[in-house]
Amino acid sequence: MADLYQIQKAREEKESKKKSIRKRIGLAAAIVAVVMAALILLFYYWNNRLYNSYEVQSEVERSDSNNLGYLYFNQDILKYSRSGISAMDNKGNVLWNGGFEMKQPQVDICGDYVVAADVTGKQFFVYNGKDEGTSMETTLPIVRAKVAAQGVTAVLLQDTDSNVLNIYNPYNSTTSLLVEIPTNVNEEGYPLDFDISPDGNSVAVSYMIVKGNKIENKVSFYNFTEVGQDSNTLVGGKTFQDSMISSVEFIGEDEVAVLHEKGVTLFTGMKQPEIRAELSFEEEIKSMAYSDKYIAVVTSDNEDKQTLHLYNVKGKEVLTQEISYEYSEMKLYKEEIFFLSNHHCSILRTNGHEKFDCDFENGVDSIFPTGNGKIYTLLDESKICRIKLAG
Repeated sequence: MADLYQIQKAREEKESKKKSIRKRIGLAAAIVAVVMAALILLFYYWNNRLYNSYEVQSEVERSDSNNLGYLYFNQDILKYSRSGISAMDNKGNVLWNGGFEMKQPQVDICGDYVVAADVTGKQFFVYNGKDEGTSMETTLPIVRAKVAAQGVTAVLLQDTDSNVLNIYNPYNSTTSLLVEIPTNVNEEGYPLDFDISPDGNSVAVSYMIVKGNKIENKVSFYNFTEVGQDSNTLVGGKTFQDSMISSVEFIGEDEVAVLHEKGVTLFTGMKQPEIRAELSFEEEIKSMAYSDKYIAVVTSDNEDKQTLHLYNVKGKEVLTQEISYEYSEMKLYKEEIFFLSNHHCSILRTNGHEKFDCDFENGVDSIFPTGNGKIYTLLDESKICRIKLAG
């Protein structure tokens, strides 16, 4: 009997220990779940928090003229004028600079490369931040220039009764002119806009053709690889009838967005271009912006109700949201949409949550993001400021 009693007691103690262990495990799991839930809520809060003020961390005075411009450049700032160009960080430190004399400088950026062209002149410069820049002369007046990610540059030139689109490699000392695409205005029309692919192998051009009292708009695609050689580089195109094309932009290595009056048409495959998506809208299009990930379109109806439509580069709508911002300019940087006016900035995340909403006493020319999600570069009327979101 004693042995049975001891065995029973041992079993009960073992079962009691198991229950105790299960309780501790259950309690620990509950604590972990509560902590994880709290962390998720805290993460959600901090990643969707609304800021309504800012702190100035540093500032430098601007000694600008009316002919000076600023552009966002790889999380830094690109400053240019008639007498030169320079890249600087948001503390005012110069990263590199280049000197020139131009009557009307026009600048384009792709990756680490920058082209500065003298509109109506015959000279352009290509910079990569590693040297003083490479200068090239053209035979005809320049209309506009675009640069690729390795410095290959497309330059539209104006002739008497035609236009010529030349593709240059400024770093090839033997054969700098790679391709020449002549345009007869009476046949192809007037080139309105163009862009070169990041790899420098393709160009998309929009044209306006005047036929009597009718206007027709079209886009043409040119490819400079072995595929394009069989067709004098012209590999495709599309007519948009009377819908005016506002811009043509490469939004990827092999994707083009054509922004026109009735919406956006996305093309893919520059060796054999085909339509990937057609984005059309019943309401009036107020503004458009794009990045290498998204296309943003704001429409408004007769009652001035504004709707933001956000798409990825494949044409899939990822956000539709009514907005009430009063703005004059819309910009799209990575995961943030900027709505700017003279004295106000609102920043909306691409998930639909507002990030920043603030008035500025000294006005605002531009706001650029940095690598830090709470740090921005503010250009007001007289200073370049490094600011940190607060409030």
